[in-house]
Amino acid sequence: MRRLTAFALIFASSAASAGQADVCYSASAPGDSPNKLTASTALDCPSAGRHTLPQLAQAGWSVASVQSVVVDYSPDPATHMPRSATAWMLVIQKGSP
Repeated sequence: MRRLTAFALIFASSAASAGQADVCYSASAPGDSPNKLTASTALDCPSAGRHTLPQLAQAGWSVASVQSVVVDYSPDPATHMPRSATAWMLVIQKGSP
């Protein structure tokens, strides 16, 4: 009985401290043009929806990680030189850490 009670308490405390996380992406931009992350950059998040950074913060989300990622890489048909497109990837979290 003691073990069952201890297990139930551990399970309940881990469930209560579990938060939410989501991975968001900005629109892609050609690799040779500036792609700045600003307060007005729209981010597409599967769970949180489409929001800017201030809107995500207002909804209780916090940023855990920010990274520029290559979302497309292919040769240019005219020059056969490599070309890429980049986007911002953010991992956001909500709830208890």
